Amino acid sequence: MNPKHPSTTRARPELGQVHWLRNHDQALARARDLGRPVLLLFQEVPGCSTCVNFGHDALSHPLTVELIEEHFVPLAIFNNHPGHDAEILRRYGEASWNNPVVHFLRPDGSALLQRLANRYDALALHDKIVAALQALGHEVPGYAQALRADLRVQAGLSATATYETPCFWSGEISLAQHPAVLTTEAGWVDGEEVVRVQFDPEEVERAALDAYARDQGFAVSRAKGFGVDEAPQYYLSRSKWRFLPLSPAQRTRINLALPYRGDVHHVLSPSQLRWAQREDLERIGRAQAYRGDMRAEWDHLQARTAAASGA
Repeated sequence: MNPKHPSTTRARPELGQVHWLRNHDQALARARDLGRPVLLLFQEVPGCSTCVNFGHDALSHPLTVELIEEHFVPLAIFNNHPGHDAEILRRYGEASWNNPVVHFLRPDGSALLQRLANRYDALALHDKIVAALQALGHEVPGYAQALRADLRVQAGLSATATYETPCFWSGEISLAQHPAVLTTEAGWVDGEEVVRVQFDPEEVERAALDAYARDQGFAVSRAKGFGVDEAPQYYLSRSKWRFLPLSPAQRTRINLALPYRGDVHHVLSPSQLRWAQREDLERIGRAQAYRGDMRAEWDHLQARTAAASGA
C-alpha cells in the first residue's frame, strides 16, 4: 500500500479502512507525481447510518482497500464541514449534508467518468473502480476480479446448487472450472460427499449447470442440512497459502490452480503476496486462516507481521 501521508486519516467509521488525504490540492499533486487517478469521496462525517454503513460495507473489505490505495490517490472531503471542505464541495457542485458521493478524477482534476451517487453498496463502488481503471487502459488485477465474485454473492445476486460427488476434493475442482461458478465448498449432506457452489445466474441457467455437473459424473442433491468439511478446498488446505487471509472466491481459484500447477499469484493482492514471501509465515500465521473471517484474519496477520518486524 502507499506510505502514509501526514494528512491521511481513517479514524472515522464513515471512512472505512482506507487512508485518505484531506487536502484537495495535495491529492492532485500526488496524483500527478504517481500518474494515478484520484478517488474523491464526499462523505458526511460524523454521518448518518447510510454513511456509516458505506464506510463499513464498501470501504472496509481488505481487497477493496488495497485496490483503492494501490491504484488511486484517495481523497476525502467532508460535506458537513466549513472551510476547505465547503470550498471543494462548492467547486464540484455537491450538496452539503448529503449521503456518500464518489468522483473519479484524472491527475489534472478533470472527470474520468460519471460520479457514483445514490448507490451505497460495495458492488456499485467496485464496478466504478474497475470502470475507472479500464477507462485509463489499465489492467484490472486478478484479485479485483475475484473480489467482484465475492461481492455478487454478498449482494444476494448469486444462486446456490449442491451436487453429490464420489470425491468432493475432485468435485470442487471439476465444478470450479465452469465459468459461471463463483465459489465452491466441500461438505456433507446425510453422510454423502457433496460440493455446494455459488454461481452467477446471469451467466448460466440452473438447468445448464445441472447438465454440466451430470456430465462430470455428479448428481443433483435435493437434501438439506449441508455441513462444511473440516478441510474445504483440499489442495489449498495442504499448501502454504492456507496461512493467508483469503476471500471465498480467492480460495476457490487458488484451489483450482494448485493441482494443475497454475498461477496462484495473479489472484492475490500485493499485501497477500508480501505475506506469502515471508520465511516466517507459518510461525506468525494461522494454519486455517484461509477459511476464517477474512477481515479478522487480515487484522491478525497484520498485527503479527508488525510485531515480528518490531514495528
